[in-house]
Parts: sequence; C-alpha cells; structure tokens
Amino acid sequence: MATAPSANWNYDVAVIGGGPGGSTVATALARRGRTVVVLERERFPRFHIGESQLPWTNEILQALGVRDTIAASGFIEKWGASFRGPDGPEERYADFQFARETPTPQTFQVLREKFDEILLRHAEKSGARVLEEHRMVDAAFEDDGVTLSYSDKHGGAGTMRVGVVVDASGRAGVLAKRFGRHEPDPLLLNIAVHAQYEGIPRASGRRAGDIRMFTRPDMGWLWFIPLSDTVISVGAVIPQRVHRRESKATAEESLTHYLAGTPASLPLLEKARRVSPARFDADYSYLATRMAGDRWVAVGDAAAFLDPVFSTGVMLAMQGGLEIAGAIDNGLRNGDVSARIFADYERNVRRRYHHFRRFAVGFYEPAFRRLWYSRPPLRSIFDAVVSVLAGNWRPSLATRALIGVFFSVVAVERVLLKLKGGAKA
Repeated sequence: MATAPSANWNYDVAVIGGGPGGSTVATALARRGRTVVVLERERFPRFHIGESQLPWTNEILQALGVRDTIAASGFIEKWGASFRGPDGPEERYADFQFARETPTPQTFQVLREKFDEILLRHAEKSGARVLEEHRMVDAAFEDDGVTLSYSDKHGGAGTMRVGVVVDASGRAGVLAKRFGRHEPDPLLLNIAVHAQYEGIPRASGRRAGDIRMFTRPDMGWLWFIPLSDTVISVGAVIPQRVHRRESKATAEESLTHYLAGTPASLPLLEKARRVSPARFDADYSYLATRMAGDRWVAVGDAAAFLDPVFSTGVMLAMQGGLEIAGAIDNGLRNGDVSARIFADYERNVRRRYHHFRRFAVGFYEPAFRRLWYSRPPLRSIFDAVVSVLAGNWRPSLATRALIGVFFSVVAVERVLLKLKGGAKA
C-alpha cells in the first residue's frame, strides 16, 4: 500500500495513551514537524507503578530535550541496586558506575504520576495536542487514512481523520488486541502486590536512593524503592502457583503476609506504616502476537511487557517510542505507512524483549541466583551482567562474550543442583 499524506487528515498521527511510550512518540514526531494528537483516557497526574528507572533511559530523555527538566524535578538519585538472599547476611551490590558501556550511570527513582506528567506536558510544549479524559471508541482503517471515533468524560463524541494510529494504551492494547493478542510468557507467571510506606530506614550516602531487593526461597522477591525522603514503595512479586496457595482476602492482607514471610526484610519493617492502598498486578508478562499493521503500530506496554525485576518497562517503552517515531516520519514522507515499514521496529522490540528476558527468567531460577550471590571469578563478568541491569540492550561483542561465560556457568550450576537433588532423593 503506497499512499501520500492527505490534506483531509486532521492530524498526521494519533497516539492512544499518554504514558511514557505515547508521550515519547508524540514529542519525537512533533519535534519533526508532524501534527500529532494524544488521546489519554485519564486526567494526569495519575498513579502508576514502575518507579525505578535505568541509566540507559538518560540518552532517550536527552534526545527528547527533557533530560534537564527531569534532573531538576527533585527525584531521588539512583546509582545501583542491592540484592539480599534469604540466608545471606550481606547484600550483593550492583553499582552502575562500574557497569560496562554505561556512560551516565546515575538515574532516578520517580513518582510516576509526576514523571509521566512531565513527559506528557513536554509533548504538549513540543507541539502535540493532548486531549485528556478522551477515549478511543473505534478506528476505521482505509487506504487513504484512519477515521477515529472517540468519546470524552462528559459523554460527548466525535471523529477525526489521521494518517497513522499509535497504540500506546498499555495493557489495554486497544489495537494490539484487535488485530492479535497478548501472549503470556510461560516462564514469567507472577503477581505483584504493592503499596507505599513511611518509617522504613534507608541506606546512607550515595546508596540512599538505590532500590533494595530481597529474594525468597519460593523464587519470589521484594522491592524497596525510595520515592522521597520519607516514602518508600514496597512490593512483593510472587509466583502465581505460590499466590494461589497463600493469597489472603485483600491486597493489604496479602502484602502483609508476604512481607512477614521474608525474614531478611523484617528489620526494615519494624516501624513501617502503610500510607497508600495496596494494589494487585497480574498477567503482566507478555508479547503481542502483532505489533503493527497498515497505518497502525503498538508501542510500550501495548506491544510487550517483561517483568518488574530489572525495571526495564519505562526504558523499553521510550526506546520503542523514539524508534517508531522515526519510522512513521519516514513512512509519511515517502507515502507508505504499511506494515512493511514497521517491520524493523517490531523485530527490534522482540529482540530487546528476549535480550532482557534471559536475565529475568534466570532470576527466578535457583542456579542463576546461586551464582549471582557468589563472588564471580572475574570482576569483568559481573560488570558485564550489571551493564544489562543498567539497561544495556546493545552490548558490544566483548560484553556479549562475558555474558555468555556467565550463562555457561549458570548452566553448569543447574546440572550440579540437579545431581545434588538426585543424590538426596
């Protein structure tokens, strides 16, 4: 399908959803001179989970022209992450300063309601039109454009003509699910339950803002993420098989139960006081079977979501948003916005998903955790793994080789654990 931009369009591009992926697409396209409208069903600021960011997001923020605004917004500085096992008295610290190929190792812990609003307002300042409390009702795809039907919070309705639609609607996946489905990841079947607390002590010095993680024998884990000088986000990620057996009547009761069942974290919780409702999240690890078609493309959580374990969600959404903006702009210029021109983008999204998935799946495996908590034979191997935890989705050949050595040792450890289990049996 080859088409030229039409004077009958109200906008070149409509973006459905104003989260980080959607606002990134809108900003990048508006800065290229494209006419863009964002339909966001909620009124910002609004609550969203996913506070811990990665250093590799910095270059994306810089490309969007919003890095200085984020840096000046009072967010907690994050330099790394610490991990504590169920039995080990010491924390395993991953310092982004030593992560290979990570030029700007300091990132942020953010209140997503504030962070996301900054990004959405920046899209607006860049030239995108933002319509909050507006919901897409339908999209009629034709050879010469798309007719979008929408409604607002007052019950009003309208239509608009656009050249391309970007599905940035998160897990709703309004177009990704219309033309395909979200395929659950069979090896990442977990739930998360989380809330905000005060009265939890923090580390001192530069590590005061880092995320702290406590692993559990059932392969679950806890997060502690500083959001301000007093408030910390606390969450439990639990395998679905465990949650089916141990869940309580409410989210608050379930979270309390999982915290109490993680002894290594209990000293932090002695004076803790919950200051927000507890919330559940489930069925969140998936890949869309289709991420693009003629005149539409999915970005961010509408296309894929991995797992909260290494905090890749926002970075992957924004990286995808930056890339697809370029593809859309080129397609409009060349008069072709068919599925074909989005093929490279979709391949990149899937490639990044599987790159990080290797580590996420490993983290829920005893052999991976056993090696992670041990002292590595070479510091360079550890630093290569930490670079991926910092968001490195395009490691050099040397770094890939070191990562390969790490996973080779994990494979050996897996065999040894099986032999040990067989001997005990």
